[in-house]
Amino acid sequence: MFAVLSAIARLIGIGGVLFIGLLIYEEGVPGANRIPFLTSIPVIGDLTAGRVHTYAAQQVKLATSNMVTKFERDAIASQLATERLLLSQANRAAADDRARATEALKQKTQAEAALEARIAADTGPDGGRWSEEDDRWNIAR
Repeated sequence: MFAVLSAIARLIGIGGVLFIGLLIYEEGVPGANRIPFLTSIPVIGDLTAGRVHTYAAQQVKLATSNMVTKFERDAIASQLATERLLLSQANRAAADDRARATEALKQKTQAEAALEARIAADTGPDGGRWSEEDDRWNIAR
């Protein structure tokens, strides 16, 4: 191997060897990037795949990771918006329920006061009197 390299160096000179070496460093060995395990070896992979291919692969990984991150961020933002909408609907429903409960309590208090007033007004020597409403109820029973 060393003999071949020295013969090539004598033929094209040190400048030619450096040019070919830099070309291989930039572009890689043709067809070597198709060998999957060869490009995964740290130093040999950089030399065989080339700087251009390695840089492109890193950029693809970076872009893909940003796309996944953007997708996750959009999904979380959508979920947050949905939860905020549900929270506002729940708060509105709770406020409506509180208002109805307050109104029902007010009506109950008024009905109890009216009942107490009717009971207080319904006194006589016999301890109570029948009204027309009581007669209708007795007949319907």
